[in-house]
Amino acid sequence: MYLKTWGLALTLLAVNNAAFADDIEKITVHGVQYQDDGTYQNVTLGSDVTIISSEMIQAAGAVDINKVLSQFVPGLFANGRAGRHTDTDYALQGSRPQDILWLLDGNRLNNRLYGSTYTDSINPMIIERIEVIKGAQSVIHGSEAIAGIINIITKSYQHDDRGEVSLVADTLPSYDLSAFVSSEINDLQISLAASSSQSEGYALWPDEEYSPTAALDKERGYRMNNLNAKIKWSISDAQQLTIFAQYNDGLLERPLAYNAILSENDRKQTLAYADWQLQVSDQLLLQTKLSYQHWDSHYSEITKEADGKVDVPYWDQYWGFKDYGALVSANYHTQAGSQWILGGQYEQFEGADEVMHFTTPTDRTYALFSQYQPKLSSLPDTQLSLGARVNKLVNDESIWVGSIALTHDITSQLQLKANLGNGYRQPTASELYQQLGTLGNPDLVAETSESINIGFNYQGDISLTVDSFWRNIDNLIEQRALSDTQFTYSNLNGRVESYGIDIHLVKAFSAKWLMELSAGYAHAERKDNGQQIERVPKYTGFAKLNYEMNDDVTLWVSGQYVGEFLDYGLTAGDYMLTNIGLQTWLSAKQNQQLQLTIDNLFDSEVPQSIFKHGHRAEYPIETMGAPRTLQLQYKYFF
Repeated sequence: MYLKTWGLALTLLAVNNAAFADDIEKITVHGVQYQDDGTYQNVTLGSDVTIISSEMIQAAGAVDINKVLSQFVPGLFANGRAGRHTDTDYALQGSRPQDILWLLDGNRLNNRLYGSTYTDSINPMIIERIEVIKGAQSVIHGSEAIAGIINIITKSYQHDDRGEVSLVADTLPSYDLSAFVSSEINDLQISLAASSSQSEGYALWPDEEYSPTAALDKERGYRMNNLNAKIKWSISDAQQLTIFAQYNDGLLERPLAYNAILSENDRKQTLAYADWQLQVSDQLLLQTKLSYQHWDSHYSEITKEADGKVDVPYWDQYWGFKDYGALVSANYHTQAGSQWILGGQYEQFEGADEVMHFTTPTDRTYALFSQYQPKLSSLPDTQLSLGARVNKLVNDESIWVGSIALTHDITSQLQLKANLGNGYRQPTASELYQQLGTLGNPDLVAETSESINIGFNYQGDISLTVDSFWRNIDNLIEQRALSDTQFTYSNLNGRVESYGIDIHLVKAFSAKWLMELSAGYAHAERKDNGQQIERVPKYTGFAKLNYEMNDDVTLWVSGQYVGEFLDYGLTAGDYMLTNIGLQTWLSAKQNQQLQLTIDNLFDSEVPQSIFKHGHRAEYPIETMGAPRTLQLQYKYFF
């Protein structure tokens, strides 16, 4: 049963000769053909696309999105710096986290306060699929889409009433409870979900690394609750309105090795959007999207010095933002089969941080974009795409971006993909405005980039995807020291160049055995000093062997490699983790499922990042990854 669902992997052996030439968009994903009925058809033309299905997430036994991404996306490094529900380092094909745009159902998640994205509040049970699209995607999606986009698609009504409950416990110990239900009432399709997670966590550093006055409780814990709803209303045969809302409430410990006896974030987040679509005719689809994100965090910290003096530097200090967005677009298909996409986008942002002592003025940006996909009767095996976008940013800066892409069927089994484009990243509020210990620089200009992705996709007795890339970034924004205690931001006088290759192979040896191998190489060098940029490993790899014992029981073993990388000038990474798992159905109806996984099977001590607390850190410390962890998950489907 596992092979029939896990990633739909066996369908790679059934791809027929006409699949690539179908006029209806089909995204080729490591041998899987996924038909997308969204507004923008073929916008990912020429790009390597990985689709992680809900079945793949379920099979991975994952309650952590980062764990899922690390397994299934070649060339992506996803590393929680202190475990779950914490800051995460992301690198896609040699990029920094701020070079990746995150979307929820096509709506932006990246914030303009610090440029970070927290996906830990997304309940994996509500995910229908995750689309990872590599290469420059700024024409359609704007700022941050330099190395690619990661789009989390939430579940909608599944053609019948259904539900699911999940209970997860592990040996840290951690506990997760989540539920999902979907139903149809007249013209309304309703999906509801909720989750609650809590953990006592694990110690991030050895006892000897803590100062004598640090907290006695050295294990980092958390609590995160999530509630969301999605309603799709079929107003008429030609109109559809989708409304989504999510609320998160979490209390996240933030342990410090230096003197802190309490350090925590009390976080609340609201996400919402409305998506209205009007099918004017068989050729024209109009869409309007409104999105909203409200983030409220309150930070508290109590310290104790060596002389016994207790200080409260922060108590319930606010940091957060509000982000509004609006997008209007038209998708038009000509009688000849060509396609036009035209649209306009507006974003408004405001935020503040009482911890770092700065407030942002209201920030507004505007953009117009278009993409043309001609239907060439003289080149029936080739699909082309041309796009352009103009952006009006903060400080009245204007940025133009463009792209050209093609997909060409060399044979019925071999496909060429190529994507040439440029992108940009506008400065964050923290980089522009003055804050504690750091002088913002209002004269910063946006980072700009050019990139090329060229790859091949082979579908035969194996599924093989190869994607090579080259990218450079001009005007890189970096922090620069003015003194031992004061910093500022400036545009780097020089380029950062990245190049490399991702390889992914899937091979079914029989109806019972399936092997998956992937590897990534990313050379990301600063031209001013010749060094690899920090928190970007040169080498990553993943391997998995899956054995379906029968229709009820599946076993697997996997290994993940992360090469070394620099973090605060010290070396981290260079480790291998081995995981094993078992999944079994408990009933003949296959509505009860039990899954057992053991992560870090050999209890390896993994230096997954380097800890340094702001400007008060006496010295950096290696942060260790989670120890060997046994996880048990029970699911009930109804």
